[in-house]
Parts: sequence; structure tokens; C-alpha cells
Amino acid sequence: MKERYTLGYSSEWTRQLQKRTAAKEAGFFLPYLRSGMRLLDCGCGPGSITVGLAETVAPGQVVGVDIEPSQTKLAQSHAAERRVDNARFVVGNAYRLPFAEGSFDAIFSHNVLSHLRNPLEVLRVMHRMLKSGGVIGISHPDFSGQLISPSDPLLDRSRKLYWRLVEHNGGNPAIGKHQRALLHEAGFVRIEATAKYSTVGTQEAVRMQAETRSSSFAASNVAEQMIALGWTDGAELNQISAAWEAWGEQPGAFIANATVTAVGWKA
Repeated sequence: MKERYTLGYSSEWTRQLQKRTAAKEAGFFLPYLRSGMRLLDCGCGPGSITVGLAETVAPGQVVGVDIEPSQTKLAQSHAAERRVDNARFVVGNAYRLPFAEGSFDAIFSHNVLSHLRNPLEVLRVMHRMLKSGGVIGISHPDFSGQLISPSDPLLDRSRKLYWRLVEHNGGNPAIGKHQRALLHEAGFVRIEATAKYSTVGTQEAVRMQAETRSSSFAASNVAEQMIALGWTDGAELNQISAAWEAWGEQPGAFIANATVTAVGWKA
């Protein structure tokens, strides 16, 4: 099944991905891991989360898989820089993972299902990859719960455009709330789900967020897709970009997004 990662693989966005860590993005899952486990990180990106998972289960082996070769190459370099020798990275499709059934004690996946046309099928593949008694941890945002202040029509427009683009590419920006149901349907048991808000509430953090949002609506892969689809034009996107920059200078600016995590087991 052909998929398109809406956010693309620009150097700027990849730098954002490289800021992710196991402690932050997989903190909910770490208590279920133990030394010696064999773990799969499905949709590993540039590997910044994966190396933390590898350190947690060492000397157990970790495999990071991603559909984009440039990401697995970066991940391998990152592991070498961190001197993590129990992690390897392979290019692969989540619908057709290149491993034997029952290969892993644990599987982790962060913000992958929200970009897929058939997330249930991928979870069923993951279920087959786990050993009996194995554990899965997944984490995805649910942008239907976004909080933002101050509001602005252009910022609202940017949210609607992004939401529409993700759906156009086959994804679901509100998949977070559905994770427990999806895991159940895929065959997992004893499923536990939680939610929390990731917040941007200091002036430094607000400015960083504004810079990221502003650039994504200026000259970016996301902007190019929206223009090509005829939904907007460069003039409007420049206005949206400027609105995010102005928002970033507001002394009371605040934004928060809901993140839902879920853990399940294979019987």
C-alpha cells in the first residue's frame, strides 16, 4: 500500500525529529521494558528515540525500521556517535515488516499510525511480530483537543489546512483517541490507554514553536503540497507564516496538544 508522509523529510523537519528522546516520547513505555528484550521500533525516523530504547534493554537487541532510507542512515550514524552497539536500522514497509513472526518481545511506535491509510492492518502485522506475552506501546497525538491562545483566524486556517492535508494523504490527525479500540481489534489484550497534554508555555518555547509553524507554511514540503492541490496560494501561506511569527511574540501565548499513549499485550 502506497503511503505519503505528510511532513516530508526536509533537513529542517528532520532536525525537529532528532530532538525526540526515549525519556520523553517513550517514557510511558519504559517501565514495561527490561534488560535482554528484543525490541522493534517501527517508524524509527532518525533514531533518537531508538537509541534510548536500546540503552534500556541492553544487552538485548533493538531494530529500528523506517520506510525512508535517509532516516535509517541518520539513525545508524546517531547510534554510532552514542556508541550504542545493540541497535541496527533497516529500511522497511510497516505493512510488510521483514521479520519472522514472533521475532520480538516488545514493539514501540510513535506517531506512525496517524499517517497511514490502514493503521489496523499495520497493528495486525505488529501483533504477528510479537512473541506470546510480548508488549506493544504506541503514542499518537490527537489534534482535535488542541488548545491555543490567543486565537487568530489565520492560525485557525493553518490548522484546517494541515488537518485536510493529512486526511488527503490517508492519515488521521485525531487517531489518538482511537488507539485502545484499534489495539483491541488487532488482537491485543489487557490494553491500557492514557492521555496528557504537551504544552508550550514559556516565552522561549513559544518562540521556538512559532518558528517551526511559521517555516512549515512558508517554503516547505507541506506548503508545496497545499499549493499543488489548489487549496491555497503563496500569498495566503505567507500571511499564515507571518501570523505564527506574530503569535510567537505575544507575551501570553500558549499552545497545548493532546497525546494519547496505549500499551497492550499479545496473549
